[in-house]
Amino acid sequence: MRKTTKKETHKLLIVEDDAHLRDTLAAFLARCGYEVATAHDGCEALELLDKELPDLVLTDIHMSGMDGLELLAEIKARYPGTVVIMMTAFSSIDTAVEAMRRGAEDYLSKPLQLADAQMSVERALERRSLRTRVAQLETQAQERYQFSQIIGKSPAMQRIYQIVERVAPTNATVLISGRTGTGKELIARAIHFNSPRAKKPLVDINCGALPEQLVESELFGHVKGAFTGAGESKKGLFEAAHEGTLFLDEVQSLKPDLQAKLLRALQERVIRRVGGRENIEVDVRVIAATNTNIAEAVKKGEFREDLYYRLNVVNIYLPDLRDRREDIPLLVAHFCQRAAREIIVTDEAMELLCAYEWPGNVRELESVIQQFITFPGRFVFREDVLRHINVANPQQRKANLPFWSAMSSLRRDEWPTIRDLRNWYVTQAYLYFGQESVVARYLGMDARTVSTILEEVAESNESLRGVIDSGDKE
Repeated sequence: MRKTTKKETHKLLIVEDDAHLRDTLAAFLARCGYEVATAHDGCEALELLDKELPDLVLTDIHMSGMDGLELLAEIKARYPGTVVIMMTAFSSIDTAVEAMRRGAEDYLSKPLQLADAQMSVERALERRSLRTRVAQLETQAQERYQFSQIIGKSPAMQRIYQIVERVAPTNATVLISGRTGTGKELIARAIHFNSPRAKKPLVDINCGALPEQLVESELFGHVKGAFTGAGESKKGLFEAAHEGTLFLDEVQSLKPDLQAKLLRALQERVIRRVGGRENIEVDVRVIAATNTNIAEAVKKGEFREDLYYRLNVVNIYLPDLRDRREDIPLLVAHFCQRAAREIIVTDEAMELLCAYEWPGNVRELESVIQQFITFPGRFVFREDVLRHINVANPQQRKANLPFWSAMSSLRRDEWPTIRDLRNWYVTQAYLYFGQESVVARYLGMDARTVSTILEEVAESNESLRGVIDSGDKE
């Protein structure tokens, strides 16, 4: 007997009118680690099903009263998550096949081999677990890409929400434009998972990430021998996305010959594999995305005008994050909530997050929040944010300091001394960062020197004294 190690104890129900076989099978499967209940006929089985809620039912087909096929129908109607294995004599194989057609997971021929029964039960439960997991992932995907996951209260995002809500139920081709990191893929997935095609595949390809010679094969497939290395025929992404959605990211990178073939696929709804002669009909909704201005590319002759109009049936433009700063606090809260981690961002830290330019847009913000979530600590302070800005874009951080740009307009006798400039520079850095230790690290100075300079400034400048004295000296 093969021992099995299970993370959970599955419940089984054996329905068999032969008492000897029923008891033998029950004892054997119990030794395999299962929790086993038994019934002598279909009517008793139905009474036990409500109480036991088994994961799997192993039932004979031929029983007095309610037979196995009738029991199968009742189980499928009442308990669709319960799998059923049929047991039958060799002479009734046709009946067992009919049971499979009606939803049974497997069948066993009598006389039973206990090892075969164990193997059939294990495989049936594995397939049940896999189906459950797939269903959970599909539900999670649909929840993740619901309209409510498009975060933003800014007027621009509200308009996008309205467009997505209206276009999702249709088959219209959509062109999503915006800089890298603005969330083009999120919008594409929201459209797909809120459309009638949600149960069908969503297939995506980054047209700019593949070598030119591979893009055509990926999109349209190829036949055996079409080129060196094509040892067998292969379906392309258009065929893989049949009755679903094909997402073409960076569509502007397609070369002219591929643009022509894509246009044909959109117009005629047929494709032809590389090296093939057969036209293959496809039912695919296309959503394209670009991080450049395709209209300008059309004017320059770099992109086909007719293809542009085919793709641009509905246009959705995603603004840069810096153009919708009011959405940043909402996005921060959303990323924390999705990670199931409570993070408190201080007002000073949030002010910096909202003031930062975010060249990487929402994707960069999500990465920053993920760093905050990963490291221990419940609070995010101003210095935590500054550490990121310094790493991500030191030039921008320096630009935030108001350097004295009017020097060139001063007379020579009006020029400040090096000491004046030093004191002014340290003071401005302190007013910006709010912590002496951060100022020292940023300016490459000794912390004690920074403290001495600030004390000197406070003594000579009444308006700055209160600010400096109340600041963070650590």
